[in-house]
Amino acid sequence: MLSRLTSTRRFAAALALGLLLVDPTTASAAPGTEAAAKKLDAFVYKVAMDDPHRHEFQVELSFSDLPGEVTDLQLPRWNPGAYRVTEAHRNVRGMVAETSGGKPIPVVKVDEITWRVSHGGQPFKLRYRVYRGSYSGIGGAFLDDEFGFFNGVYLFPYAVGHKDRPIELRVEGLPGAQVVCALPRAGGGGKAFKANDYDMLVDAPVHVGKVDTVNFKAGKVQFHVALQGIGNYSDKKLAADLTKIADATYAIFGGDEGVPFTDYTYILHLRPGGRSGLEHRNSTAIGLEPWIFGDPAAYRKFLNTAAHEFFHAWNVKRIRPGVLGPFAYEREVHTSMLWFSEGFTSYYAWVILARAGLANEAEAMEALGEQIRRLQESPGRKQMTVEQASWEAWLRPDDGGNSYVDYYNKGMLIALALDLELRRISGGQRSLDSVMRDLYARWKNTGAGISPTELEQTFVAAGGAAGAEISELFRKYVHGFDEIEYGKHLRLAGYKLDPVTEVGGDLQVVFTEASDKGALIELVRQGGAGDKAGLANGDVIVAIDGLKLSSTAEAKRQIKAMAGGSRHTFTVQRGSRLIERVAVPGTGGPTTYKISLDPAATYEQMVLRQAWLGYSAPAPAAGNSTLRDAALKLFNQDPTLGAEPEDSSVVVMPAGGKKKKAKKPAAKKPAKAPAK
Repeated sequence: MLSRLTSTRRFAAALALGLLLVDPTTASAAPGTEAAAKKLDAFVYKVAMDDPHRHEFQVELSFSDLPGEVTDLQLPRWNPGAYRVTEAHRNVRGMVAETSGGKPIPVVKVDEITWRVSHGGQPFKLRYRVYRGSYSGIGGAFLDDEFGFFNGVYLFPYAVGHKDRPIELRVEGLPGAQVVCALPRAGGGGKAFKANDYDMLVDAPVHVGKVDTVNFKAGKVQFHVALQGIGNYSDKKLAADLTKIADATYAIFGGDEGVPFTDYTYILHLRPGGRSGLEHRNSTAIGLEPWIFGDPAAYRKFLNTAAHEFFHAWNVKRIRPGVLGPFAYEREVHTSMLWFSEGFTSYYAWVILARAGLANEAEAMEALGEQIRRLQESPGRKQMTVEQASWEAWLRPDDGGNSYVDYYNKGMLIALALDLELRRISGGQRSLDSVMRDLYARWKNTGAGISPTELEQTFVAAGGAAGAEISELFRKYVHGFDEIEYGKHLRLAGYKLDPVTEVGGDLQVVFTEASDKGALIELVRQGGAGDKAGLANGDVIVAIDGLKLSSTAEAKRQIKAMAGGSRHTFTVQRGSRLIERVAVPGTGGPTTYKISLDPAATYEQMVLRQAWLGYSAPAPAAGNSTLRDAALKLFNQDPTLGAEPEDSSVVVMPAGGKKKKAKKPAAKKPAKAPAK
C-alpha cells in the first residue's frame, strides 16, 4: 500500500537534494552479477555541466586495476531499445589521458568508436567534452541552461573486456538543479550513483534540472514521477492513474512477488511535439505534449505509452530475445522477435488500460479497431513477415509504406489472437497472462534470454492437447502472410466486427497532411487506381481536370466526389517537371472497423470477455446455474484479477517549492461476479 507522509519523509528529503533511489539488488539483469562485480574497485565516471550555453558535457573517467599495457575504450554505436545507429562519436572532442599522478599518456583513436590508451598497467584518467546542442528526444542527450539530459551511451565509453566492472557515477549539475536517476545512490553528497556494471549504468538516463516531482507507492514499489516543463496535469490524478497501471500489471505476473524492483522512476519531458517513450530497467523517459491532460483522448494515449513502457520492465528488460543482453554495443544487433517484444507490449498496454478502468469498453474497442485498420491498409503485410520486419528494424526500406509491416501493430494483433485462442482451448485455464508468467519464471531461474524456437514452444505447450492449433497460428501469422481472422477470434469474447467503407471515389493514395507543397502524395498503394495511373510517391498534384488545386483537403474532396470508373486528368509536379496522368478511380475509400458487443453472445463468451478485459458479464438466464457455476469457477481462478489495492498517500514536490500531501482516490475495485 502507499506509505503515509511520515514514512516518506526520507524520500522527500532525498528528493529535495535531487536523489531518486532504487534497490540495487533488484536492478541487475542476471543473478550473481553484483557479487562478481564487488571483487574489484569501481571505475569512476564524472559528468559536469559548467558551461551549459556551450551545450558541452565535461566528462572525466577514472580506471584502475586493468591488466596489460594498453586498454581500448569504445563508445556504443546504439542505444538499447532504440534500434538505430547513434553516431555519438561525432560529438566527442578534446580527449586526453593522464596517470593518477597527472603525467600525460598516449590516447589514439583507432576507429570511429574506439580510443586506445597506453597506460602501462597504471591507473589513469580520461578527460573529454561531448557536444549535445540539439534536443533529439528522450532517447538522446541534450544540454542547455534550462536542463541537461542524457542516455549514457552518448557520453560514456566502456573498457573493452571489462563491461562487468562496477561503476560509480558522479554528476555535477546545474546550479539549484535536481539530479534525477534511477540508479542507487552512492556517496558524494547526494549526486553520486552506483551501477553493478556498464549495462546497468547506461540503462538509467539522467535528468538534471528543476522538476516537479510526484511520489507515491503501489504495492511494494516506490514510484517517482519527475516532470520537466509546464503542463495542465493534476498531481493526484497522475498518481492515481499510474497506480492503476502498476496494479493491473502486477496482477499479470502474479502480484507483488512478480515485481523485479522496489523503485521505479518516470522522467516526463513536457515539450511540444513530444510523443515517444523509451524503456529502461527500472525507469522510463517519456516525451509528451504539455497540454494533453485536459483532453481525454490525448491523455489516454499518454497513459497507453506509460503502460507500454512500464510493461517493458518485464517484457524486454527481463523476458528478452537472447541477443538483447548482455549487449554487443559495437555493432547492430538484429533479432526476429521484436514483434513479440514490442507488439505484445503494445497489446498489454491496451489490455491494462481496460482492466484498470482507464478506458471504457467503447474506447477500448475503438482503439482496437484503429489498429486493425492500420494493418489492413498496409500493403507491406503481404510483402514481409513480421519476423523479417523485426530483423529489418535498423534500416527500413525507403518505400516502407508498400513493402514493410509494422511489427508493433501486427504483433499486437497476433497477441490478441493467441490470447483469445488459448483461453478458448483451455476452458479459461490458460491465457497469454499465464504464458507471460511462465516466461518470467524462466528468466528468474536462469537470467537468460530466449530464442524464437523456445518462445514458440512455450506457447505450444500452453495449448496442451490442442498445441497444434497454436503452432498453426504461428505458421500463418508469424512465419507467413495469412490474414488475421479478427472476427473469428473476437467472437470468442462475444464481440462482432463490422467493416464500414466510405462511399466515393478512391485512388488508394495517402497524402502528407502537413505539407507546404500542396497535395503531396506520401504513398501510392501498390495495385490501386493511383498506381495503375502512374502516380508516384513524392508527386504533388497541382490540378485535376485542368482546375488548379489550393490544398490537400480540396484534392481529397474532388477525388471522393468522382464516380467509380470515370476518367480524370491529373496534373502532377514531379521534381522540376509538370506531367499529366489519367486515372480511373475505384469506388470505396477508407475502411473503419467497428467492434461491438454481439447481442447474441453466449454466457460462456461473456465470461471469457470478463476474464479477459474485466468488463462485467450480465447475470445468466434462468435455469443455467450449472453452466454458470462452472464458468464462474474458471473465472475465479483467473490470477489477473488482483486484490483491491490498499489506500495510500501521494507526496507531491513542486520544483523549488514545499512538499504537499494529496490523498489518492480509492482505486476502482475489480468487477464482481454476477450474483446468484
